[in-house]
Amino acid sequence: MIHIKSVHIVNFRSIENETISFWSNKTVLVWKNWSWKTVILKAIEKLLNSKKIKEKDFKNPKRKLSLEAIITYEWKDISIYLEAYFDWKETKIERNDNEDTIKLLEKINIIYIPSDRKINKENNEDGYLKLIDLILKNKEEKIKEGRFSKEKIKELNDKSGEKKTTLLVSLLKLYLYSVSDRQNKNFTIFLIDQPENFLHPHATKMIDSILQDIWETENTQVLYSTHSPDLVSNFRKDKYEISDVVFVKMEENSTKIKKIDNSWGRFNKIMINLIFKNAWVFFSDYVILVEGETEKISIPNIYENTKWENYYKINKDWLTKEEIDNYFNLNYKNVSIIDVWWKWALYEWYIFSCELFWKENVVALIDKDDNFYVDRDMIIKAIRKVHKVWFVYENDFKKYNWIVLDWEFENYYKVDSIKQYIKSEVDERAKEFWDEFDQEKYELSLKKLDNKIDSLKYAKKISTAYESIFNIFFRKYSKPTIAFNLSTWLTKNNWYDEKLYKIFASIIEKFDTKK
Repeated sequence: MIHIKSVHIVNFRSIENETISFWSNKTVLVWKNWSWKTVILKAIEKLLNSKKIKEKDFKNPKRKLSLEAIITYEWKDISIYLEAYFDWKETKIERNDNEDTIKLLEKINIIYIPSDRKINKENNEDGYLKLIDLILKNKEEKIKEGRFSKEKIKELNDKSGEKKTTLLVSLLKLYLYSVSDRQNKNFTIFLIDQPENFLHPHATKMIDSILQDIWETENTQVLYSTHSPDLVSNFRKDKYEISDVVFVKMEENSTKIKKIDNSWGRFNKIMINLIFKNAWVFFSDYVILVEGETEKISIPNIYENTKWENYYKINKDWLTKEEIDNYFNLNYKNVSIIDVWWKWALYEWYIFSCELFWKENVVALIDKDDNFYVDRDMIIKAIRKVHKVWFVYENDFKKYNWIVLDWEFENYYKVDSIKQYIKSEVDERAKEFWDEFDQEKYELSLKKLDNKIDSLKYAKKISTAYESIFNIFFRKYSKPTIAFNLSTWLTKNNWYDEKLYKIFASIIEKFDTKK
């Protein structure tokens, strides 16, 4: 069994000094553009392919550059290491090659595929060409004609990215076929920059499935960078987990690396949530954690449609015009709203998000209901876990980015507004079906609406009371549809309680890095 355990990178391009540990045979590099995820792939390729170190590879040409990989081979750890110095337009390289490392390097095949899918027909180290060689070597007796010959591959260099990515999918499938019934004695590492490039969504899922199968083959390791939630979140217990996601962020002109420790399966429940709907969190700068679907759908509408000058005065001293214009734009600020499914999941998600981001970039929003004494203990436990403090009081919650609403989210609807909203929807329906419209039924509906609205005064759980009202008048509407339509209408007509607007203004203020 051959396996890269870790890579240490010093003074290479945008990386000052970082170490990445690989706990399985699949690693996914994530975050947004210009965090230089590709630099990690290039560092590994240069080290293991013995490629030339150039002046542009030095973050600081006046300092030493070093790359090191620890690889498990024949039950022992072997270090492959190089140092490089830049002196008078010339790069000097020193390697630690010995009998063990030379023997190991002879067994390593590096398949590097760049994001632009460029094919270097003059270079035998080109990923496409090396992959062809591997396939033919593995299955010469079955692929005698060499249908994907090097000559044909070289002809594709001027073709579109779509064709070259389609070719890549075919070659990866052929590679799987070529190793399906034989022991793989050599070590193949796939370094693929953005596998999803030039692919439609279904094909993206296809290449994800192929890569999953590849890294499960013996002596094969797969590393890729991606901007696709589908290529991040296909977790498989004991095979590919949160621990195998590397969060690559640009900070103070240097690439920083974070990984989530999922020891003892402490984030296994979150993995399930990520698989289904929240993988966007890996590509965010800030996170607002909410209890349920209503808040997740409503909050973006509130930010988008509210006249914020009525509730918050922006400090314009250090902001550009673009930043002022987009101060409450969640997409511009790269804010994700995460629906954690249920209240107690806020505890795990708060800890997970604070490890993934910086603590200041995470806000948890929670209702205050009859069981809040239980929720209070959960919040205190979460704050102690993350901030390493012992004495935490309810007045401290806001300081640690826990926003406790005065009551349920639905209590911030102005009651009269619900009546107006439902009446307007019923009136629209009446106009649409006027020929079949029953005036008597219409008047009965409005009377029933008045009674239901009056009953809200005595409801113990206001969200349940609203849900029962909506079920009467919007039977064919799903809950997300109601939440979207209602929140749009409420914000455009200024029908939320003013306290809610001030709460959301305070959240954005927390994300103001230039404050």
